[in-house]
Amino acid sequence: MSNEVVNYYENYREEDRITTNNARRIEFLTTIYKFDKLLKGNLKILDCAAGTGAYAFYLADKGHNLTATDITPRHIKIINEQLKDRTYSMETKVLDATDMRCFEDGCFDVVLNMGPFYHLTDDMSRNKCLSESIRVLKKGGYLITAYIPRLYLNQMLVMSVIT
Repeated sequence: MSNEVVNYYENYREEDRITTNNARRIEFLTTIYKFDKLLKGNLKILDCAAGTGAYAFYLADKGHNLTATDITPRHIKIINEQLKDRTYSMETKVLDATDMRCFEDGCFDVVLNMGPFYHLTDDMSRNKCLSESIRVLKKGGYLITAYIPRLYLNQMLVMSVIT
């Protein structure tokens, strides 16, 4: 992924994104509603491209075991600062979603891929991200991704991976 994306997010207040207008709040509320319906039990979840952790913290507060990653060091720093006030731990890493070699095959029950596809503009990068997400996902786990297609229709895709 290009330094252009990192540079953009180093200077953008991602931590305010979900609260700055009603459409963004609706996005968050709709997403967590779906999470609550789908994600039962104490799951091991990778939030790939977690931003500043809105979904990661929500799911960790529900009792899930979270690993939050993002390509932007500032975002991981913000997550780590917020973790100081929490009673639980969360693994965090600065990570490019197209290269997850630091994780073993099949080690997560759920992979949230709620951010990378907005920025991966070529087929090769998108395929690498998708392949890596599926590789680290347990058999029968959930890959949850969001993206805005050319027509800007907000969509969420949930895949149950059966291999």
